[in-house]
Amino acid sequence: MYIPASLPVHVRPEMDRMAEYIPGESLEAFSSRTGIPIHQLVKLNSNESPYPPAPAVTHALGNHAFYNNYPDTNSTDLRSALATYTGVESKHIVVSHGSNELINLLWHIFLSVGDNIICCPPTFSLYTFITTFCGAYVLEVPRTEGYEVDVEGILAALTPETKLIVLCSPNNPTGNPLCEEDVLALLETGRIVMVDEAYVEFSQQPRGLAHLVPQYRNLVVMRTFSKWAGLAGLRIGYGIFPEWIVTYMKRAQCPFEVNVAGHIAAIETLHQLDYTLANVQRIVEERERLFTLLSHQPYLEPLPSQGNFILARIREEEIRMDELKRVVESYGILLRYFNHPYLRNFVRVTVGLPEHTERLALAFSKIENR
Repeated sequence: MYIPASLPVHVRPEMDRMAEYIPGESLEAFSSRTGIPIHQLVKLNSNESPYPPAPAVTHALGNHAFYNNYPDTNSTDLRSALATYTGVESKHIVVSHGSNELINLLWHIFLSVGDNIICCPPTFSLYTFITTFCGAYVLEVPRTEGYEVDVEGILAALTPETKLIVLCSPNNPTGNPLCEEDVLALLETGRIVMVDEAYVEFSQQPRGLAHLVPQYRNLVVMRTFSKWAGLAGLRIGYGIFPEWIVTYMKRAQCPFEVNVAGHIAAIETLHQLDYTLANVQRIVEERERLFTLLSHQPYLEPLPSQGNFILARIREEEIRMDELKRVVESYGILLRYFNHPYLRNFVRVTVGLPEHTERLALAFSKIENR
């Protein structure tokens, strides 16, 4: 059937000003580009756990006999298990296909064309991506020299169109946590304050801010199983919301949002906390070893981190980013490189296994002997 080229179909204007979100390169793409077989690669670019889920998780997934049926759209069992884990009643919890989907949903519920959010770069770039998709705008309040949130700067930047104040703790990619007093001060603005706690299990404050949600009508906390629980491939996230926001989230959410496998894996993970949190502790310990390695390189300035990653500035006077990347990639190691205005000449390294740190040390020794 012939369709005339002049058909009056128009793309939303926001699409032309929306920068594409570019995730860390996949193993498959890296292998295709470099010719290095996948089994020889070390993936340290997406903050995934180097440890698989607990054996009981894969056992439960393999033994489930009802994949032909839809999941419980209310996620009753998972929300009950999460209530025990977080100490917050299940009525405050919404489960989704990754916390990114909840962020997207929250933005679309509250943002109209012309509204704005306040964001504190450098931080997770997805916040800007989704804001633009909503036809709204980002007001950037850069972090301080020590990468702390500038509370006074945020208060000064507020406009009548500001609907959300967006924070990340520990912050991706700088790795530093929020101060609770700063969050409390921002809650006084009456705006929705969203705290992304994707990495909270690796921090010195693993309880995070979830316990405050029932006390405030405008505090939202996002969490995920992707990082600490080794379930990135199953895409399970959840949010902790005031009850009135839960009502809107459930109304806007598609039915059967989380697949059956995700439910099974997340519930079983919460039943195997000793196993999974022991792996978290191994990552925290390896983070210190990785930090020491990075600190000993004359061309890197790593930042202390409470995530499962470390951000480091590349000293341009010592080495160019493309040279560092070339040598590291020759050893089959994937890192996350930045060239954003706030992160010019920075690299982020995910904490891997001890042998991954050793491989990275070999690559660095090649740079030293160049």
